[in-house]
Amino acid sequence: MSASGTAGETEQNLPFLEIVSKLTRHSDVGEFVNAALDGAIQSTRCQGGSLVLAGDPPRGVRTGEVPSEVDEQISRWEDALLDRLRMSPWEIGDTENLPVSTHTVQSTQHLLTSIPLLHRGRVTGSLTLVFPPGHVLSLSQRQILTWCARGVGNLAGMIQQLTTTQHGLNQLSFLHETSQALTSTLDLREVLDNTMELATEILDASASTLMLIDEETSELVFDIPHGEKRELLRSYRMAMDRGIAGWVATQGQPAIVNDTTQDRRFSREADARTGFLTESVICVPLQIKDRTIGVLEVLNKMSREGFTQDDLRLLSTLAAQAAIAIENARLYRSLREERDKIIRVEEEARRELARDLHDGTLQTLSSISMNIDYIKRLLEHEPLSAIAELDRLQETVVQASREARTLLFQLRPIVLETRGLVRALEAFVEQLQAEESPSFHFHDGGFDGRLANGVEITAFMIVQEAVTNARKHAKPENVWLNVTTDETHLRIVVEDDGQGFDLEAAQASTKQDAHLGLVNMQERAGMIDARLTVQSRPDHGTKIVLQVPLSSLQDQSRESRAST
Repeated sequence: MSASGTAGETEQNLPFLEIVSKLTRHSDVGEFVNAALDGAIQSTRCQGGSLVLAGDPPRGVRTGEVPSEVDEQISRWEDALLDRLRMSPWEIGDTENLPVSTHTVQSTQHLLTSIPLLHRGRVTGSLTLVFPPGHVLSLSQRQILTWCARGVGNLAGMIQQLTTTQHGLNQLSFLHETSQALTSTLDLREVLDNTMELATEILDASASTLMLIDEETSELVFDIPHGEKRELLRSYRMAMDRGIAGWVATQGQPAIVNDTTQDRRFSREADARTGFLTESVICVPLQIKDRTIGVLEVLNKMSREGFTQDDLRLLSTLAAQAAIAIENARLYRSLREERDKIIRVEEEARRELARDLHDGTLQTLSSISMNIDYIKRLLEHEPLSAIAELDRLQETVVQASREARTLLFQLRPIVLETRGLVRALEAFVEQLQAEESPSFHFHDGGFDGRLANGVEITAFMIVQEAVTNARKHAKPENVWLNVTTDETHLRIVVEDDGQGFDLEAAQASTKQDAHLGLVNMQERAGMIDARLTVQSRPDHGTKIVLQVPLSSLQDQSRESRAST
């Protein structure tokens, strides 16, 4: 070739060098691929072409005048290349001569030329150009193809790496934001609603929802929907054997479905309710200690590539954090409920004490005060009569003293701390036996062990509540209090021969805060992992049985004694 020919070709190549310089300004892979193909077509003066980059997902663009027969050939080449790269890396190295494939399409006589794109000696994609029929590649066009193979390939590789790094940073930032949101408050709905919004944004999707499992009904509850039609799904329920979410919940495995019309597991039930069209789904289980408590689902990926394994890893990490947040919020809510129960029990105990003081001790003290005034007047006019009144006053004082001791015993039975539960129950019955009615009968069953201090106090309060209810409401002639033990439980039975009551009606009425004594006893029993059963029928008396797991109490007792 002559020197003038070489100079002319170099002048033709100058526009491509300018285009390559402009390509360095792109940081988005999609924009870069389009600009690179346009630059190659402009520099080689071909009529069209295609550029594809391997990846997850692959990126490609095709433009220009490409007949259908030529388009089919390009697709076959690119599919074969991507299949090869998915199987294993293809190393060419930094050789001077790169493989340039040329092919004349028989039906149209168009010339196809293709060259692999390289990044650090590894094939990352291909560039295919379409030339008119009868065209022969010039030296400058071959040089441009070679520069594309290296320059475009390296730039594309660096942009992909930059994009991957940026994507990773975005994910880390998202997980950091999510972690902060999940740990900043224990308001479950607020935290998870924010998390769903972040999940929808980071996965570039249309909507998301968090469904919790209702174990009693075996249903999925759309607890935290986010996106279009969210209000129509809030608290909506779906059977666990329906849909992709149901499959994930029952199998405990994630699922990616990028075309719901091709998956038999998909159910249109929720779509029919809301009018929302679900096209693609990614769904992961929410698990705590290998127990699935719900599912996290994101719908309709915005990009045409669909949800990827990278999306699955991100959503799985988010699901793990969300599951912990749910468990923490549930525990917090349970603690608050227990606290509220304790407050209600203590408030009722205070009201009961106030009633006892007002109706009993205070009335007696008022009577004593009036009697003293009356005796003062008798001493002035009828001294002998005053002596008889003093005797009656002494009986009243003794009665007041007895009532005060009973109240003090109920508030703080010292014998419970010094001698244990059974001896405290015995002392309790002895105090009650001083009253005329009913008759009390106590049997200790030979048990003289000591339980954990908190357990003894709670068990005593339950028995005290049962006896008080019997005295006030059942009008019995006899009350029996029996203690027995077996290998696993301490069993305390409070039984009376009073008028009894309709147990089902009483349990139903507890929802309106009636029969609060039964509620108090059940709640206190739950606090010490005990079981409380109530048997009663109208005119057939009442039997209340408290069973406390003895082995755990013995362990607690040893710990208590060790700590002291």
